[in-house]
Amino acid sequence: MMATRKKRKAKKPPQKKRRTRSKKQKRGDGLLYFGGFILLAVGYAMVMTAGLGHEPVLTSLDVLPLGFIASLFALFWLIFRGEGYRGDRIIPLLTCLLAGLGVLVQFRLGMIKWPEWTQVATYVFPLGIAVYVIVWAAFRRGRYAMLARFAFPCWLLAIVVLVGMLAFGQRFRGGVFLPGNLNPAEVIKPLLAIFMAGMLTQYRKPLQQTVAGLPAPPWQTWMGLGLLWSVPMALLMVHRDLGMMIILNITLLLLIFMATSRWGYLVGGLIVIALASYAGFQFFSHAQIRYAVWQDPFQDPMGRGWQVLQSLSAMFSGGLLGSGLGTGAPGMVPIASSDFVYAVWAEELGFVGSLWLVSLYLLLYYRGYRIADQIRAPFAQTLAAALVTLLAVQTLMNLGGVTKAIPLTGITLPLISHGGSSLLVTCAMLGLLTALSEPK
Repeated sequence: MMATRKKRKAKKPPQKKRRTRSKKQKRGDGLLYFGGFILLAVGYAMVMTAGLGHEPVLTSLDVLPLGFIASLFALFWLIFRGEGYRGDRIIPLLTCLLAGLGVLVQFRLGMIKWPEWTQVATYVFPLGIAVYVIVWAAFRRGRYAMLARFAFPCWLLAIVVLVGMLAFGQRFRGGVFLPGNLNPAEVIKPLLAIFMAGMLTQYRKPLQQTVAGLPAPPWQTWMGLGLLWSVPMALLMVHRDLGMMIILNITLLLLIFMATSRWGYLVGGLIVIALASYAGFQFFSHAQIRYAVWQDPFQDPMGRGWQVLQSLSAMFSGGLLGSGLGTGAPGMVPIASSDFVYAVWAEELGFVGSLWLVSLYLLLYYRGYRIADQIRAPFAQTLAAALVTLLAVQTLMNLGGVTKAIPLTGITLPLISHGGSSLLVTCAMLGLLTALSEPK
């Protein structure tokens, strides 16, 4: 008898088990969102209680800010709790919490008065959250990879924005703004982040070739990249936007170091930044004024040193626990809703509240760098690091200026300071970072 051949069944490749979240993990997410909302609800109650002496009659309109905060937490919990979302779950929670704090602080300062529909501040936070969700949905599940093809168009668009502002803008407080005090120059941060990620990914190997820690030939690569980068920097110099220049150049320097692991770049870049800062200091009179105020604000306590002195006085009066949310004197701090919002926070919530706020930012940026470290695609990894670094440097510069650790630069505090374009761009950057945290 002839042996019958057994048909061999083709083995199917083992399929990866989809990681599902347990009920315990989902319950934990729900408790975190609920706890965050309770904290903000308590803060809202403190603000309203402190205001009863001035406005004893409360109306249903006074509940609108709290209703928005509740809707914000409910929306984020519903979107990011399901199995369809497989990215970092702390970034959306921290974004939601910091945005809620921004609404609470701006409401306390009187910048948000719903439903006064003619005020721009009425729309900024809802629009910012919408931008966050839209950007996340547009680039999630690997769709962010398409941005690598738009590195040069993003650079070109940033140039168009800067030139357009020079053509149609007007000077205000040393900067250039469009009518209505709009500052679309904020949008160049994500645009140049995409450009930096694309260029550093494309030219990573030539950049890693060094001699004694310094760049090695071919010099064409360095000349080309340097020329492209010098164009937006020159336009920012015409804008007199030194704060934006510092943020972008520090970010570029750190990204080059991350991509090459060459200390020569870091040391040489710091020397170049120091020389450029000195040249800018000699060129811009308002930079010299800010430096003089930083050194000794008591030289002109009722004039140019007034902002810094009032900010320091407010933080000092806050002490360990603060005067209580809604019971401080933010009217004594100039530009309290924007550049000096941290001083208001420190006065009313003290050192403990300030430490808690700084901890939220530290956790946010730690999670961001953790996302970048876990990504294997070079472009996405560099883009995530660029977004986190831009926001981290902006936060440090704001806190440093308010606390007199560094000279003032007019930089806002992400998600909390009053500022339409800055808030919208920050939400877009965090939405893109959230998308980058999701695997393909």
